[in-house]
Amino acid sequence: MPDLKPFGYSLKLALMSVCVIAVSACTTTQPPAPTNQGGGPVVDYPSQPAIPTPTDTETPDEVVKDRDEPKEVEKEPDVADAGPYFNNREGLTPPHMEGRDTKRLAVLLPFSTSSSRLAQEAQSMYRAAELAVFSRSSPDVLLIALDTKGTEDGARSATRAAITAGADVILGPIIAANVDAASREARRANIPVIAFSNDQRVAGNGTYLMSFPPEAEVERIVDYVASTGTTRFAYLGPNGAYGDRVRNAYNNRVREIGGEITAAESYTGNDISVMQTPAQKLAAFHAEGEELAERSGGTTPMSFEAILLPEGGTALRSLAPLLPYYEVDPADVQFMGTSRWADPDTVREPALSRGIFAGPDKDAQQLFLDTYDRTYGETATGLASLAYDAVMMGAYVADGDPKRRYDRAENPEGFYGVDGLVSFDSDGRPERGLAVYQIRNGRFIVLDPAPRNVLGGS
Repeated sequence: MPDLKPFGYSLKLALMSVCVIAVSACTTTQPPAPTNQGGGPVVDYPSQPAIPTPTDTETPDEVVKDRDEPKEVEKEPDVADAGPYFNNREGLTPPHMEGRDTKRLAVLLPFSTSSSRLAQEAQSMYRAAELAVFSRSSPDVLLIALDTKGTEDGARSATRAAITAGADVILGPIIAANVDAASREARRANIPVIAFSNDQRVAGNGTYLMSFPPEAEVERIVDYVASTGTTRFAYLGPNGAYGDRVRNAYNNRVREIGGEITAAESYTGNDISVMQTPAQKLAAFHAEGEELAERSGGTTPMSFEAILLPEGGTALRSLAPLLPYYEVDPADVQFMGTSRWADPDTVREPALSRGIFAGPDKDAQQLFLDTYDRTYGETATGLASLAYDAVMMGAYVADGDPKRRYDRAENPEGFYGVDGLVSFDSDGRPERGLAVYQIRNGRFIVLDPAPRNVLGGS
């Protein structure tokens, strides 16, 4: 396994002042040019913030006009210590990185999107990427920030700019359609893309997804429950893109492990009023099974032994109590969920006590979250850790013969970062090492820890 640890755990105190300077990268003023002539980490800052707020008067084109076109720097052809890393090829190179083993990572994010939520996510991810650069022991990474504007055309333009800048690896975009557009451009230049969408349809052909697809969470929780002897499953969840993906993955995995989904109900919306009838139907089916089992002296199996509730937040806290209300006892039926359960408020719902779900290794994430908070004085957004890990993985992929970049991305030993273990094969879909948690006594308890290596790894 590539030695990518500690992925932020070993941030030196001496670097913290440098990290604080990096906060200015997304403010409304031009950050100072790097002055670390002796060899500190390097970030190619955008010349404009491209992080609009509702009060901004600039148009998107005005905000990002200098970010989209990085300029090539003329370089001497015979620089000493060219080595095996091809670091003296043409591309964006600050003067103080001349002749070094420079790894150029272009990060494509929707800085000037019209969505304030997505713009906030982009800013947090960019800061996490900076943090990753500063945490490296070697000052060999050049981070090139480019704006996709949240559009397919913007993604194509940003990718072309990255290619012109000599990027070794492209990190991003987020939105699936933008990932697809960027990937088409990157493939022509044989540049790997490490993107942040969880839509697995845009993976493959040199595009790798640093995300947590719900399919992986469903497979993990079904496998764990099946290992306890459960064979009869039920489903109660929302319609829509997410619910459909979860339900399809659930059907497939239960069938693969030799189990059976004996009952399934769904609803449209997230209000308790649309959840009541489906919950009542499942409860009635469960009651019939209990009655048959009682008549047969316990020889008839339960209608279902476990039920998947793929909701989160307020919707989950509305849904879960309906089952006990209609006399489905959580002591008899195992309630299961996805990483959407990983919300501090979830533990306060009595109906979810002893419920279980699959999600990332929280211990691995916490050190990153604490460091981010100390450095920037704010809480990292949900995708920030993905950007941090993507920089570390991208630096590894960029380190060596360009012809072997895809081989390094598909290292069978995988990569271990702040989001735990991830590995890829040629289909580009993430194989995630997930933990199984249980809600118990107002806390998330690890029932089965996340693996730290893949089969055949070390």
